[in-house]
This record gives sequence, C-alpha cells and structure tokens, in this order.
Amino acid sequence: MSQTIAIAGAGGLGKHIVDAILEDGKHKLIVLSRGTNQELADRGVEVRTVDYSSVESLTKGVAGVNVIISFIAERSETNSQINLYHAAVAARVKRFIPSEWALDVQKYDDKPSLYEFKRKFRQFLADQNKIEYTLVCNGLFMNYLLPAGTKKYLQDVDINISIEKRTANVPGTGNQPMVLTMAEDIGKAVVWLIDDPKPWPKYTYIKGTVTSWNELIKYGEEVTGEKFDVSYVPLETLQANYEAAAASGNFLKKFFAEIGVMYATDGVLDLPDNEDPSLFEGIRFTQVKELIDITYKK
Repeated sequence: MSQTIAIAGAGGLGKHIVDAILEDGKHKLIVLSRGTNQELADRGVEVRTVDYSSVESLTKGVAGVNVIISFIAERSETNSQINLYHAAVAARVKRFIPSEWALDVQKYDDKPSLYEFKRKFRQFLADQNKIEYTLVCNGLFMNYLLPAGTKKYLQDVDINISIEKRTANVPGTGNQPMVLTMAEDIGKAVVWLIDDPKPWPKYTYIKGTVTSWNELIKYGEEVTGEKFDVSYVPLETLQANYEAAAASGNFLKKFFAEIGVMYATDGVLDLPDNEDPSLFEGIRFTQVKELIDITYKK
C-alpha cells in the first residue's frame, strides 16, 4: 500500500533513506527542510520548508503524512523533535521513527551524554499513547571502513581502525562484540518497516554483521596481505582520560573520551536479536568480511 513518508533531517544517513524510498518506488516522499533543497527537488522529492521552532509550521509541513522518520540532531534545548511530535499528532500522522540510529538504547539509555536530547525524547514518547513509534538501533555504520572520500553521504569518521592506512588503535582488548551495518542496508530495512502492517516493537534492531576490533584487523591483514600497525589502549586508561576530560569542562573532549570508554566496554556495541524473528525477512545484509574483500583485495 502506498503511503506518504516525511523525512526530517535529510543529511548523512537521512539521504541513504531517501535513496531507499525512491528506489523502492511505492511511496510518496516529502522532505522537511529549514530551507530549499534543490538537489532533492531535482530528483522529484517534494521539499516543504518548515520552522522547527513552530508547531504550526510543522503541522502544515506534515499534512497528509502517514510516517515521519527523523534524523534531527539537536545540540541545545530547541525541542525540535517534541515540536515535530505535536505537529504529527495534530496532523494525525500514524507512525513516527525518532532520531536514534546507533546503540542499544534499551540497555544504554544514557549514553553518550552528548545525545541527551535523544534520551529526553525517548521518555517523552514512552509517556504518550497518541502515535505508534519504534526506536531503531543499528550499531556503527559499516561504511566507515571504506576509504576516505568513498562513504557517499557519510563523513570520514575515525572508528579506531583504518584498513586503508593499515592501522588500528584498539580500545580495550579488541575482543568485545560489535554490530556494523551498511547505511544502504539500513535504508532497505526502514522501507521494510514502513511496509510492515504489524504493530511496531518499541525497539527495532538492524544488524548487519557482528564482529570485533580484532576480527576486523584479521580480515584486513588477510585481504591486503600486509601487517597492520596495531596499538591497544586499556579500559583503565580510557576511563582516566574520560575523568580528566569531564573535569576540564570541555564538552567535546568529554564526548570523545566517553566514546572511547564505550567502544572498549563489553556489550555496548552489540545488539540483541529482534523479538519477532520475521523482521526484515528477505533482506540480505552486507557482511563485513565481504565488504573488506571487495574493497581492499589486491
């Protein structure tokens, strides 16, 4: 059944979701934008200019919409997502996917601290009963393993290992399990969710590959035929770095130090299986060993 989908924050991962919806072709797509977005308009996407500080403006923006997918990143008390929720209720939107797209927020609701706006909105959604929602968790983006400049819409982010440079700065032992998922596969999974008529679970897990830092190093060395320059940072050192960063009052230093502790802690980067095993039936998720082989094999 064709639906009207609105995306809030169509940058980075949001653009991958745009691609997936357009490629699927069943649904009408609307992008909510603070300004004009000629690039998307040229692709046939309806762009609606909105003011995220105004519920009235957002209500007009989501008129006729069935599902809202949010990628909003807030760094201050702007309440953009809460305003978007109130607009969704006013416009009788049926479903809402808030801005998550990372860790298992069922277990790690308070991390990282920079994303306090997400924790706040999770609680807000839990206390309401006017709109159906699901919290999507997908681990780290597997795209970060690609060479610099080839990650399409995603930035060149350092995730402690560079197969391109044959280096790894491993947090902790390197054996802790972690989930990596291609952004393109997340797009396919989101389209699957949109089409699914069953009630959404509170938590939805999109799992591409379960691996570890040490396995990534092993795969990289096997495929490239070269030994990596590898160093390990003990969890105790990372925790000391975090305490020093927190005491400094520098918010970004604290954030990156907190990320280091998280990456070294068992379980934080892993995801459970979905309670409903039928979720995402028919989707073939990219496997990390396959990606490394295709990208880096000589």
